[in-house]
Amino acid sequence: MAIFARRRLQTMLDELARLMDNEQSRDLTQRMESKKIEQALPAEMELGLIWAIAELGPVEIEPEWYSERFSAKRLPDLFSDDLIPGQETIIEITALSDAVLPADEGMRNASGKLSEEAGKLRRGAGRHISYYFYEETVRIGRDSIRRVCVPTKLVISDAIRTQLCHWIKGQDRKDGDKLQLADGMLKVVLTWHAHAQSRYNFTTSMPPEIRHISDNYIFNALEGKAKQLRNTHFKGIRCVILADVGSTALRRFDNFDYTNRVYNGGQIADHFFRSKANPGIDVIAIVTPNRKNWGLAGFRETIEWKIGLHCRPCVNIDPAGFERLAETLPPPRREGYQSRQLHEQSVFAPNAKGRYLSTQVSWRKGDKSEIKFSARAILDLLAGRITPEQAKRAFDSLAGKALKAHLDRGETIADLRLEPGGPDQDDDHIVFTFSDDPAARELKASE
Repeated sequence: MAIFARRRLQTMLDELARLMDNEQSRDLTQRMESKKIEQALPAEMELGLIWAIAELGPVEIEPEWYSERFSAKRLPDLFSDDLIPGQETIIEITALSDAVLPADEGMRNASGKLSEEAGKLRRGAGRHISYYFYEETVRIGRDSIRRVCVPTKLVISDAIRTQLCHWIKGQDRKDGDKLQLADGMLKVVLTWHAHAQSRYNFTTSMPPEIRHISDNYIFNALEGKAKQLRNTHFKGIRCVILADVGSTALRRFDNFDYTNRVYNGGQIADHFFRSKANPGIDVIAIVTPNRKNWGLAGFRETIEWKIGLHCRPCVNIDPAGFERLAETLPPPRREGYQSRQLHEQSVFAPNAKGRYLSTQVSWRKGDKSEIKFSARAILDLLAGRITPEQAKRAFDSLAGKALKAHLDRGETIADLRLEPGGPDQDDDHIVFTFSDDPAARELKASE
């Protein structure tokens, strides 16, 4: 899957079976398998965090005793004594992405409507188009504002329909053909592709930024969670975990814009506490899968969990539990924005092409040599899910050269074995061991 391996997700579901009823488990499973990113990615993150917190110590999932309104839909996610050592803690998890930004919603809406219109003109045409939306800078009062050139809810005008009809029906389209549309606030370039595109078929040069410290999706989410966690009798800690599943502001929660035009998740969390006499939340934890930058050394090969803590004034907590949480969470496969983009391309469906382990070649002088191939790639090839050409790319050119070298030396496969990839990989290695074989070389005189 996008954030965790499918094997890891199943392991976590199985290990939480004693704490979750069938309905809770079924709900998580259905959401994780959803094609909608607002369902699938939050469910993955929720499962991972609940499992990791349960590993720290006893938990109660969706404690019914907490809600004063007796509404099962408003129960917090879990109760723990160990996340914050020595403190009874009610925990609510919310996973956020930039998909709810007005510009993102506008581009999604506009590209969908334009693709639908293209499909009416020629069957299937909408699946072959991608969209690039321009940006512009406008002045509102004393402020200079950047915005994407797309209306919140596009209405297809007759002028757009005419241009689109001429472009779609006028001649056979070639890969890379473009059409520029400008109508009112809309300024977009359409590109024709020979192959069908995913639903994530739109882009812009403008980065997904939050430019208002209280009018944004993070602040709104905190206000909603504060209402949900209201309980006049509970005297412990109320904690909201903001999980990054494609949120730039959460991923960069400690990166500051010194022009004070762009706000990060940490600034928004602190402002939430400052702006409320009774915020209804005691601790806000930001959890993000993060690729650490080592400056000139480039990026680390592994992606690690990074947690930022923000507390209500006069609330002091021991961060040791959150440090253990970062160590306990299964390793993330990619950063949040990557998970979001790839999920929208439907690459994580159970019947999609697998995510393959790399080929490894081990030369042993005077001993048997080994080559490790992706077991899933071999299976997909034999099942017809990938072509021989795709398989060659999965195995890379090094493998072919190594196999040829073994044959040229008169060696063939002496043994095969499976090397499990473990719960955090959705693949295994099939290990080929080679040794001398008269079938592949000239005969030798006996000694």
